Amino acid sequence: MKKLLIVTFGFLLMISCTDKKKQEDEKKIEAAIQKIDSIESQVKEGMEKLNEATKKLEEQLQKIDSI
Repeated sequence: MKKLLIVTFGFLLMISCTDKKKQEDEKKIEAAIQKIDSIESQVKEGMEKLNEATKKLEEQLQKIDSI
């Protein structure tokens, strides 16, 4: 009877530890996803700024060519 009780408590302890580990892993994954999303938005903003700068340069080059 003691062995069964010890095995049962050991099993329950093992399950509770894996649940905590899964929760920690999920938190780490969510943090990584948020970092990736913020980097993605920064890259998009940078691309938009570059596109605007490219358009301005093209306009200026056309003005120079027309002179």
